[in-house]
Formats: sequence, C-alpha cells, structure tokens
Amino acid sequence: MEADSFDEIVTQEFYRDFVTVEQPLLFQLVQAANFMNIQPLLDLACLQVANILMGKSAEDIRSILNIPKMTPEEEEKARREHRWIFEA
Repeated sequence: MEADSFDEIVTQEFYRDFVTVEQPLLFQLVQAANFMNIQPLLDLACLQVANILMGKSAEDIRSILNIPKMTPEEEEKARREHRWIFEA
C-alpha cells in the first residue's frame, strides 16, 4: 500500500502536529535540524514542506520559498543549460 497524503505517511498525531506550524517557523525548523544533523527531524520537516508545495504553481512555489524571479537573461541561460527541465 502506497501512501499519498502527509497524514497517511505520518501516522502519529504528535509528529504531524509538531510540523504543522506557520511556514517561517517550519523553515527555521528545517534549518535547525539540518545544522544540528538531526536526520529524522529534517526528514519530517522536509516532508511537510513538500506537502505544502504539492500542487502549487511555479509562481506560488517561488513566492512560498522567497525565490526571486529570474531576469530574462538568467531564464535564457537556464533554458540553454537545462533544456530537459523546460521540455514538456
């Protein structure tokens, strides 16, 4: 049986609740777990981030992750260097 949702993957309520926080705090949790090398916590927090990003548009993801929009020159370079990303 393959799990499709965060709640199906993380079956213990305590762990689900632990990472169900405001996004800035969640991103700080990811950074802290990474810095302190706490792999289970990093995995759990990253899973929650992935859950938040699932189904979002590229523009929404860019906004959530605070990624600046590429300049036309940067986008052209990215399209040249990483063609496979832009093939649809």
